[in-house]
Amino acid sequence: MKVSNFKLSMFLECPLKYKFYYIDELREYCKPKPYQSMGISVHSALYAFFKQEERAIDVLHNLLRKHWIREGFKDREEERMWGLKALSMLKNFFDTSNVYAKPIMLEEEFIVPFDSFILTGRIDRVDRRSDGSYEVIDYKTGEPMDKDKADSDLQMTIYAIALVHGRKIEPDYLTFYFLKDSTKMTTKRTELHIEEGIMFIKETVERIKNEKEYLPKPNRFCGYCDFTILCPFFMDDKVL
Repeated sequence: MKVSNFKLSMFLECPLKYKFYYIDELREYCKPKPYQSMGISVHSALYAFFKQEERAIDVLHNLLRKHWIREGFKDREEERMWGLKALSMLKNFFDTSNVYAKPIMLEEEFIVPFDSFILTGRIDRVDRRSDGSYEVIDYKTGEPMDKDKADSDLQMTIYAIALVHGRKIEPDYLTFYFLKDSTKMTTKRTELHIEEGIMFIKETVERIKNEKEYLPKPNRFCGYCDFTILCPFFMDDKVL
C-alpha cells in the first residue's frame, strides 16, 4: 500500500473524508481554493529560482507571475489580493535568506518501500551546510506553528525517514520556513524518533486496511472540508 503524509493525515483527521477521497474517489467535490493556488504558485517560483544562476528579486517575482495558478478565485480582485500576498512573501524571503544557496535537492520525489507499505512524497528542499550537515527546508505559506507542533509533525518525520532509508542521508536540521513573516522553526528527529515514526505509520496503515465503518470525526477543519454536503454530521445540523 502506498502512503504519503497527505493520505495518512487525511485518515487521521477523518476516516469518512478519507473514504470519500480515496475509496469513493469523489474528487470532483474538491475545488481549488485561493490559498492552495497561491501556495503551489509560490513553491513553483522558488523551485525555478534556485534552478537558475540569476538571483534577483525581479527574477523571483517574474517567476511567480510565470507559474501563477489562476484557479479558485471568485473574481479578479480576490486573485489580485492573493497575488500581492505572494509577492510580499517572496520579497521577505529574498531579503532575509541566502538566495545564493545551492540546494542538493529541490522538489524531489521519494518512494521508499517498507515491509507493509511504500512511503511516498516530495521534499521542497535539502541543503548541505558548510560544516557538512544536512538541512531539510519546508516552505510554508500558512501561519507559523509552535515548537511542540513542529517536534511532533508527521510530515517532517516522514521526510527524515525518507532521507535516512531512501538516500542514506541523516538530516541534522528539519526547518519550517514560514514565508508570511520570514520566520523559521527548526526541529530534529533522532534515530529513536525515526523508528517510532515508522512504527506509527505501520500501525496507521493497518488501521486503514482494517477500517470498516469510516465514521465522521468532527474537528476544527470541518468548516474547510470539501465533502460537507455529503457528511451526516452536517446533515444532522451539528456543525461545529
